[in-house]
Amino acid sequence: MVNDQADQELERMRGSKKPLLIALAVIAVIVLVLTVAGPSIRAAFTPDEETAATSTDTDAEYNGTDVHFLGMMVPHHQQAIDMSDVLLDSDVDDAQVRDLAQRIKDGQERENEQMNAWADEWGIDQDMELHSKHIANGMFPPEQLDEFAQLRGDDLRTAFLEMMHFHHAHVIKMTQDEVDGGAYEPLRELAKEMIEIQTAEMGEMEELLGYNPTK
Repeated sequence: MVNDQADQELERMRGSKKPLLIALAVIAVIVLVLTVAGPSIRAAFTPDEETAATSTDTDAEYNGTDVHFLGMMVPHHQQAIDMSDVLLDSDVDDAQVRDLAQRIKDGQERENEQMNAWADEWGIDQDMELHSKHIANGMFPPEQLDEFAQLRGDDLRTAFLEMMHFHHAHVIKMTQDEVDGGAYEPLRELAKEMIEIQTAEMGEMEELLGYNPTK
C-alpha cells in the first residue's frame, strides 16, 4: 500500500514536470534559431547602413528643383558655347570681345562637365533628355542661330554682344530659383557663382556696346 502511494506520488511529480520540460525545450530551440539566424532576421528589419547612406545621398540631398535646373541649364550653356565658337571662328578682331567669348566658352564648358557628371550620378537621363528640347530662359530658336552664324565683322560683333546679354539676363531668374529652392548644396553654390559671373559679363557687354541692349 505504501509502495503504491509512493509510485502514484512519483508519477504525479513526473507529470507536473512535463510542461516545464516542454517549455525549456521550446526556449532552447528559440535560442538556437536566434543564434544561427539572428543576423539575417535583424537585417530584414534594420536598414543596412550602406543602403541608408546611399538613399540619403541620392534622394534626400537633391530635389526636383535641382533636377529641373540641370535639365534646363545644360542646353542653355551649350547654346552659349556654340555662339562663342561662332565668334571665335570668325573674322572679328576685337581682342576684348574675343577674350570675353573665350571665357564664356571655357567657363560654361567646365560647368556643363560638372552638371552632366551630377546628372549621370543621379541617374536622371530621362529628365535631361526631356529638357534638352526646350527653348526657354533667353535661348534662341535654331533659325535665329543660323542667321547669327552667317554674320561677319561688326555685325557679328554687335549681334554676339546683344544676344549673349539677352541670353545671360533671362536665365538669372532660373538660376536664382536654384539658389533659393535647390537642395543639393554643391549645385546651389555653383548657381551662386553663375549669377556672379554672368552679371559681371553682362556689365562687360554693356561697356563694349555702350548701352544696355536688354532694356
